Amino acid sequence: MKRIYLARHATTHHAKKEQQDRDRPLTTKGREEACWLGQKIKEVPPSIIVSSSAVRARETSEIIQKTLGTEIELNLIPELYLASPQIILRQLAELTDTHDTILLIGHNPGLSQFLFDISGPNSDRTALQRIYGGLPPAGFGILNSNIENWVELTKSNTELERIYYPEE
Repeated sequence: MKRIYLARHATTHHAKKEQQDRDRPLTTKGREEACWLGQKIKEVPPSIIVSSSAVRARETSEIIQKTLGTEIELNLIPELYLASPQIILRQLAELTDTHDTILLIGHNPGLSQFLFDISGPNSDRTALQRIYGGLPPAGFGILNSNIENWVELTKSNTELERIYYPEE
């Protein structure tokens, strides 16, 4: 069985003049949200964090790592910046099968669309309804799949367990 925490990066500053979107850092609120994320997943922590390399996603990941207080591998992947659902699925398929619980941190709209695309018929209906408007900053979902190998991940073997919004 595999578990995926799929989280949107925490709240960021607006871009400054001539600042690239991928270089926007977290706000103070965003740092608090990242700590909250770490606390929410502490009970069943991931063995790896797979994250977009954008500053806001990297900072979110690093704060979660620190909050969890354990040695968790962090893999920053440039292709996850504004990734489509297909790219997200491809990145998950490339994971080492020894990882049973992972955290993926990315961006909307691809992240929310991926949640819709991969959530099978046994998914929680309330959770599915909560992502219609897209995940807010620091929002996350929990997916469970009865697979042994990441390459086998499909809609038919994956269910959305729950969606959390910040500070719930």
